[in-house]
Amino acid sequence: MDYGPFANASQFRVVDHFYGRSDTHSLDALDDLISVVHDSGPFSAQDGWHQTSVAIPLPRTYAKYKSEAGAPKFTVPGVVHRHLLALVKLAVQDQNSYLKDVHHWHAHRKFWIPPSSLPSSLPSPGPGPSSSTYNSTASQTTNPSPIRVYTDCYNSNAMLDMEAEIRQRPRVPGDALDMEYVVLPLLLWSDATQLSSFGSAALWPIYLYFGNLSKYFRGRPTEFMAHHLAYIPGLPDALKDFYMATYGKSPSADELKFCKRELFQQIWLLLLDEDFMQAFEHGIVLTCGDGVLRRLFPRFFTYSADYPEKVLIAALRPLARCLCPRCLTPKDKVSEAGTKSDDRRRTHTRQDTTSLREDIHRARKNLFKGYSIAGKHVKSWLDAESLTPIQSAFSVRFAGHGVNFYDMLAPDLMHEFELGVWKGIFTHLMRMLAEKGGGAVEEFNSR
Repeated sequence: MDYGPFANASQFRVVDHFYGRSDTHSLDALDDLISVVHDSGPFSAQDGWHQTSVAIPLPRTYAKYKSEAGAPKFTVPGVVHRHLLALVKLAVQDQNSYLKDVHHWHAHRKFWIPPSSLPSSLPSPGPGPSSSTYNSTASQTTNPSPIRVYTDCYNSNAMLDMEAEIRQRPRVPGDALDMEYVVLPLLLWSDATQLSSFGSAALWPIYLYFGNLSKYFRGRPTEFMAHHLAYIPGLPDALKDFYMATYGKSPSADELKFCKRELFQQIWLLLLDEDFMQAFEHGIVLTCGDGVLRRLFPRFFTYSADYPEKVLIAALRPLARCLCPRCLTPKDKVSEAGTKSDDRRRTHTRQDTTSLREDIHRARKNLFKGYSIAGKHVKSWLDAESLTPIQSAFSVRFAGHGVNFYDMLAPDLMHEFELGVWKGIFTHLMRMLAEKGGGAVEEFNSR
């Protein structure tokens, strides 16, 4: 369609709005409207959003390279993200937030002291001398021991331990003696989401919460406590064309899985940039919203996701021999969940050890020597713990700091119980009631 003398539809609509809707608009108002249309949007640079690309190496069976660096790389565009440290600064330094005075900057233990009560086994009062015995016994109330209460990150043992570790460090030269050294707990979430019942429209957001705010604030949708960090793109169709042009064959299903897993890790390597790692190791001095100058040490406490994304984060093969992202319980022992034997097995947790990283490196080296992803030269290094030839970005960044990144993959109540075990049990119970008939389902509903 021709919008002449305007270059495009946007220019036509702006001018049409200016001249056709009111005769009281000024040229300054037109300039403001143009700046809003041009600069704003869901991913505005003024709001800290950046759009970049990441490169992933492409393996191929029988294609030999001296090293991974020599393999062809495909550039995936459209990675929309914000800088993690900039997001932290923006949230912590906000002096206009009404939540600026309710941040819990120091870890602590929380206890509930039950009310004093009478002993549970008192003799019954009756006539005679025994009544005096009853009165003296009744006056002796029990004082129950305080009960530890866990509600949030800031009253957990994990934050207490992290805070103790930071306080044992030498202070940074130049810091005032009264400057507070505090842990800033970060809670990560991600979830690939289908946007429509029909079609392929989807989003894959990564978002961040601050754990030093109460869950009663974070749990309110109207508070907008989630900070969007990045949006993960899918593998573009152009990858298959590039692969065909490079190798003369289309990628196999295993090679496409490798590319998808590698893309996820490369995006996290982008987010965990040098500035954030500097703050992770040495802290960052910020004037917080309450006006107090503190040195903050950001720490990841949890990464919540459903099972497919957890194995993606941990670079594991889904539903393989060791299917859990936190422990090494074999799949054939899952039926013993809840038993004493299961409790003992769960003590064998996953550890991001040097030997494990070396096994992944050897498998990956063989992969780019031309061996098949599903072949023994690759899988023999990985099968013991159901790994993939992918190095987790969290391992790359935090292994040198003594952090076992598997620990942050917390059990997720919604995905693993409410939409998993409990949903399956409830559905099965409903089927049993329906099979019984005779109004059993209606009776259940009435109760």
